Amino acid sequence: MSRAANCYLRFWRQAPKMEWNGLALAIGLSLLGCNAASADDGPGAKPLPVHLLELQSRPVDEYNEYLASLTSRQSLDLYAQVSAYVSRVKVKPGSPVHEGDVLIDLDTGQQMANLRTLRANLATQRANLNYAVKNDQSSQALVAAGVLSRLDYQQRHAQREVAQADVHAGEAQVDAQARLLGFYRITAPSDGVVGDVPVKVGDYVTPQTLLTSVAQNAWVEVYVYVPVARVADIKPETRIVLLDQASCKVCERTPTFIAQQVDPNTQSVLVKTICPNSGHMRESEVLKARLIWSRHPGLLVPTTAVTRLAGQYFVFLATQGPHGLEAAQRPIQVGEIQGNDYVVKSGLSAGDKLVTSGVQKIRPGMPISPAPAGGPAGPGQAPRAATKSQCADLPAEAGAPADGAPAGHEPPSPEPAPAGH
Repeated sequence: MSRAANCYLRFWRQAPKMEWNGLALAIGLSLLGCNAASADDGPGAKPLPVHLLELQSRPVDEYNEYLASLTSRQSLDLYAQVSAYVSRVKVKPGSPVHEGDVLIDLDTGQQMANLRTLRANLATQRANLNYAVKNDQSSQALVAAGVLSRLDYQQRHAQREVAQADVHAGEAQVDAQARLLGFYRITAPSDGVVGDVPVKVGDYVTPQTLLTSVAQNAWVEVYVYVPVARVADIKPETRIVLLDQASCKVCERTPTFIAQQVDPNTQSVLVKTICPNSGHMRESEVLKARLIWSRHPGLLVPTTAVTRLAGQYFVFLATQGPHGLEAAQRPIQVGEIQGNDYVVKSGLSAGDKLVTSGVQKIRPGMPISPAPAGGPAGPGQAPRAATKSQCADLPAEAGAPADGAPAGHEPPSPEPAPAGH
């Protein structure tokens, strides 16, 4: 008996249970459904165009995600060393600076007046020294001629030495005052990026006032707090993948430090790594860190290609039938979702051709045909676009800089092994 005949028979068995006022409408709908079923599934039915994906084995990660905070490898807070008013702020937060660049000027009016006074005093002391030197030299001839007593000569010579000492003291005071003026000009101690500038022109600052900070962000240190129950799973091959706000991979490194102490409040352990920074990451920023416990080959299928019925997951595969390609329903076991794909635990093999579009329209045994790339994928179904990832590829991994290494230079040494574990 044909499928259409079975459809009619099921309908007439249910007809006595229906109200006669809706019987006409039910007859029409049933006949339409039966005709559609027979047209779609018969030997001469037109195949439904669908998109196919040949499954290939690819690396599959087993991981957990945690929050990570970033800190600069070299960040210097700049404080005032004198008490004065701010006269000029020459930088803005986030500005790149080089070593020696002027950041903030403090008012030097009073200190410049003191410097001029000291220089004037020094000029007087030098004049006194010049007079004392000439007086001492003339006294030597008078002593030799017997005109000046030895005692008077010693007094004049002592005046020369006192004048000489006064000049040395005056020069030291001028030098100290000039050096003090250098504290009124705040300069960058190294290359880097300016942090927040909480002061403005006219503010009175003291040695306890934070003026700004300069950070070298060529490398950032990543702080990840891992639950204590998972710390034992961290191995030398464990990878820490840092993800940005768009869930794109920023860097992938191995742990460089594992703390021995457990945070009593969170029952977590601090794990660190070091990542190169192209300028997009900022100090104290919070991102997601993915700890990859293991990596093995496996299969991934799009979530849109998977259906679920009574707790069981199914997919449709393209198989060769007597009249061409037809859809075959296959039960599968899936794991966690990674991105937009399910991890397949069992039920599929590499090389299987997966139907990725029109799954709501397909029935087992239905004839199908491969849809052209970018073409229609069946009625009411959009093709699964194979768009290029917007995440940029990471550069080749290099060793992290040692403490004190210049920013932006990567030493040839490999990554350090995890410490403290």
